[in-house]
Amino acid sequence: MEELAKEVKEDEPELGYDGSTADKVGVGRGLSSFISMLKTTGEITGKHGGKEELRGRAKDERNYDNYEPLDLSKVVTIGKNATDKDEELAAREIKLEYRDKHGRLLTQKEAYRDLCYQFHGHGASKKKEEKRLTQIAREQAEARLASGQVSAARDGTTAGTLGALKATQKATGKAFIVHKT
Repeated sequence: MEELAKEVKEDEPELGYDGSTADKVGVGRGLSSFISMLKTTGEITGKHGGKEELRGRAKDERNYDNYEPLDLSKVVTIGKNATDKDEELAAREIKLEYRDKHGRLLTQKEAYRDLCYQFHGHGASKKKEEKRLTQIAREQAEARLASGQVSAARDGTTAGTLGALKATQKATGKAFIVHKT
């Protein structure tokens, strides 16, 4: 037996980038590591750290600082003969957003283009408009599938990692899942 054991060569396991044998980083044992894994995969926060994606052309600047709420009391100066109504209006907080007719958040440049199209009474061709509408429908369907709102199958199961975890919980009847890496 010892002679046969010497002849048998064991393959070296391929190591991942963190030294583990797994393809991806292990989740760990705690809840916080599991939540951080969901954040890195994008299940919780999405692509832009929880912010809605700005729509526009490829070279448009996507600056989220322009979409932060603005405190008017820091910007507006009130004169001597201001009324109570003026002071009330100056104390407000405003948030200016540019959205298209489908409710998607636009970059400033794309919002300006849209405004110009409306003012001058022209826009994209019918073919371009059809292409854009199919893209919007596809993106909305992908978002519904990713969030688990729509079932992938007819039996009511949800799609995505979170849906798989919920299905496992339902099948085992336990509130926790043992994750083996």
